[in-house]
Amino acid sequence: MLDEKFLDASEMGAPMPFVQALSLLAELQPGEYLRMAHRMIPYPLFDYCNERKLEYRAQPGATAKYDILVWHKQDTEMISHLFRDDP
Repeated sequence: MLDEKFLDASEMGAPMPFVQALSLLAELQPGEYLRMAHRMIPYPLFDYCNERKLEYRAQPGATAKYDILVWHKQDTEMISHLFRDDP
């Protein structure tokens, strides 16, 4: 089972969601994932993930418009049970 790091960015103003997500992702270890509740899709964060070979997914949110999931590729099979329909 993976350990979740959660960031509620649904009411944060820019650039705080990005800044706080980067801080959490800098410490993200295999076996952990970031779930970020957000009111929009954070495309700059996806660029960051691509540069660092992290996997990500935006999907309809449980507590905000979107849930953004970020994880290490090796954890894809373990995180896939969290996937919902695409936004």
